[in-house]
Amino acid sequence: MKTVLEILPVEIDAYRSILVCEISNEGFSYAIKNEDTNTYVGVSVSHFNKNTGADDDYSINLQNGLGLQSLLSGNFKKVYIINSFGESVLIPFYLYDSQENKNALNLIHGDLQDNASILTDVIAQHEIYNSYRVSTPLLSVIKSKFPGAINRHQYTVLLKQVPPEEDKMLVIFYSKKIVVMLNKNKSTQFINTFAYTTAEEVLYILLNTCKQFEAENIPLEISGMIENNSALSKEIFKYFASVSFKKLPAGCNYSEEITKHPSHYFSHIFAADSCE
Repeated sequence: MKTVLEILPVEIDAYRSILVCEISNEGFSYAIKNEDTNTYVGVSVSHFNKNTGADDDYSINLQNGLGLQSLLSGNFKKVYIINSFGESVLIPFYLYDSQENKNALNLIHGDLQDNASILTDVIAQHEIYNSYRVSTPLLSVIKSKFPGAINRHQYTVLLKQVPPEEDKMLVIFYSKKIVVMLNKNKSTQFINTFAYTTAEEVLYILLNTCKQFEAENIPLEISGMIENNSALSKEIFKYFASVSFKKLPAGCNYSEEITKHPSHYFSHIFAADSCE
């Protein structure tokens, strides 16, 4: 793995700290919060090597990368794993049958992934289950490194956040994909993951989503690894009248070094542990 950005203290007290990790098909990120002071003291973002492709390649990359992170060897008070993979199905309580999880995922996302584990989250406030696939080799690495960690899918974390009072489209940027969540009429009406390679593809996805849900003038809130003065950002500003970059979640403190960087880089990671 290649480290993209790293803001870490020299040492931590793992017994008094919470570790929030995000794993995706693009890389591995984590944040460390001292629970005694309610302060995020470190954050790191790493990407898998460009030639990584197969599940075994991802797991080897992850295992090697974790081995180089000495701060992660401690016995943390709590560990949350956020699985940011697009192969997910949201199923209402009244339709849910645990024996049909595999069939539902195969129907929506195809049956070509044969080396995957199926996990399910309960989102009680919305009365839905979130069944999703995670590469078995990746999951094995995580379980070996962090036994007892709490696994959650990214959609689960997003849906468990405070219900929106205002119409808004949230977009989380990664190097090769975006996660889009549309909140309208005080409810979440859409959430999905899209791959992209060009700014034109991103704009098409966002504008088409707005058209499909009759939300052409909806405000846009951006988080993730995107520069606020990049060519992609400038294109987005041309088509959306209201664009903001997500701030650091309220209710927590942050180290001085973290506050020196754009808050939207890590805001979606910092918000994860508040959803438990």
